[in-house]
Amino acid sequence: MTAAEINPSPRRGKKIAKVVMVVAAYLAISIAVASFPTDDLIDAVGATNAYVVMFALGMIGGFTTFTGVPYHLVLMSLAAGGLNPVVLGISTAMGVMLGDSTMYLVGRTVKSSLPPRVEATMEHLSERLARHPRLVTPALFVYGTVSPFSNDFVVGSLSIIGYNYWRIIVPLAIGNTFYNIALAYLGLYAYDAIIDWL
Repeated sequence: MTAAEINPSPRRGKKIAKVVMVVAAYLAISIAVASFPTDDLIDAVGATNAYVVMFALGMIGGFTTFTGVPYHLVLMSLAAGGLNPVVLGISTAMGVMLGDSTMYLVGRTVKSSLPPRVEATMEHLSERLARHPRLVTPALFVYGTVSPFSNDFVVGSLSIIGYNYWRIIVPLAIGNTFYNIALAYLGLYAYDAIIDWL
């Protein structure tokens, strides 16, 4: 037996430490960006460029599961600075959709090189979804509408089991559009209270 098999806690401790560091970095970046006055942020990037910035941040955030770019507070601060919340939400959601599309291609590519155990799990997931095919689209829409987490784990898993691209992306994109518009409006009306709380 190896030392890791006898005492697995150091490995677990390192994993927990990494997760804590990622979460702490995520929160620190979010709070640092949010602490800039919104007028200064808009002056720095320009009103028109802000929509492009949100598209890019959405795309990067949509492609990274656990190290997502903290675009939420940036979106809220730009809306609080007077930019159009609907356009901000749509541009962010389109960026997320592009990131999800990339993850879909990654899932299709790695499908053939999965370990047997993961392949068996994916096969089991595929069988469960086949039993309830009508629930998948509404579930994706709801996930996109209410979840602050990245979509790439969902998209990657569904692409691995051979789910149709459009049946994944369209409900997620519509849900993400509602989510990001709501987030922008939250920033418009409650940004100062959120920053004071942080």
